[in-house]
Amino acid sequence: MRILASPKCFAIKETRSFPGSAAELLALAGAIVAELGGKPPRKPAAVGELRAEFNKSVGGTAFGNRVHLIVRASDDATVVGGGAVGAGAAGGGGAAVLSVEAYPIDPLGKPLLFGVIGEPARLVTTALWARLAARLAPVVR
Repeated sequence: MRILASPKCFAIKETRSFPGSAAELLALAGAIVAELGGKPPRKPAAVGELRAEFNKSVGGTAFGNRVHLIVRASDDATVVGGGAVGAGAAGGGGAAVLSVEAYPIDPLGKPLLFGVIGEPARLVTTALWARLAARLAPVVR
């Protein structure tokens, strides 16, 4: 019996809403990614997007594979008052949506199709969401 795994099964895709503008949240996410040890990849990111690669560790926690992280931010007027982490209307400002995609990569930056050790993409996204929530905690009510 031969079992084939696609890279999609190792990928993590999540979306959450936060109070504030997309530009502010993307800048904050960039600072957090740098704190966690993410490095910019060779390929430049598009406007409204942040890309980083983690070389087998995130925030001092080691894991077995490299991870590519993509964070996209967009302003969303429909999210006011009921986001996943807080209400956007509480501070009088709008809300923004952050979408995160993370997947394990090989040393050349290509998605891994097999041989993934543990859940490295989950570790990276969990660390990012936790730090974002902690930074925005005084704002979230």
